[in-house]
Amino acid sequence: MNATDSSTSLSFEVAAFNASIIVGPVVLGTLVDTCLFGCLIIQTYVYFANFANDHRAIKFTVAAVFAIQIAHVMCVSATLWNTAVSAYDDPSKLQILPLAAAATILFTGITGGLVESYFAFRLWKLSKRHVLPLLSLVLCVIAQVVSLVITVQAFKTSSIAIFEIDQNTSITLALTSRVLCDVILTMSMAWYLKKQRSEYSRQATSFPIHTIVIIEQDDEHD
Repeated sequence: MNATDSSTSLSFEVAAFNASIIVGPVVLGTLVDTCLFGCLIIQTYVYFANFANDHRAIKFTVAAVFAIQIAHVMCVSATLWNTAVSAYDDPSKLQILPLAAAATILFTGITGGLVESYFAFRLWKLSKRHVLPLLSLVLCVIAQVVSLVITVQAFKTSSIAIFEIDQNTSITLALTSRVLCDVILTMSMAWYLKKQRSEYSRQATSFPIHTIVIIEQDDEHD
């Protein structure tokens, strides 16, 4: 292939590449991510201020999630800079998968694994059963392993188009596993918390009624 053919091919790829599909989601995603990170800062401060007596493992998990999210925000910001600034005068750069974006996949997977495994543990403590917590952990492990595979491929691949085509199945599997795990954990926790609250309410109501009955019986005997 001569220089003219190469230039023509590159021009065709740039013309066919829809920049709005990449730039728009990166900008919106960065805005949402930074807002959620601000919420995380407040939640972390409130947690350590009010639950200083929690087990060290729990406090370590919270601190680890916070530290990983700092790295996550930095990578997302770097991806935004690469997309909106570095590639501003050269649209062909938008076809290159930034290293910061690959690192973002890694930090996202680690955060999801930590949070989901913790809530699976809480579900086991709350329900005293094994089926749903184990199912959640299996889905969490599947998503985590697939995310690590996607991360490795992201660091090895430079083209966004090739990465999207090659990893489409893996990305779908990872996201589906995460969603199923989160749905199971959320619905199960809500169910058992509601059930526990109902049992507590019945106990709290039956105690004064039982006391009244005993007092009335004593009065009748007197």
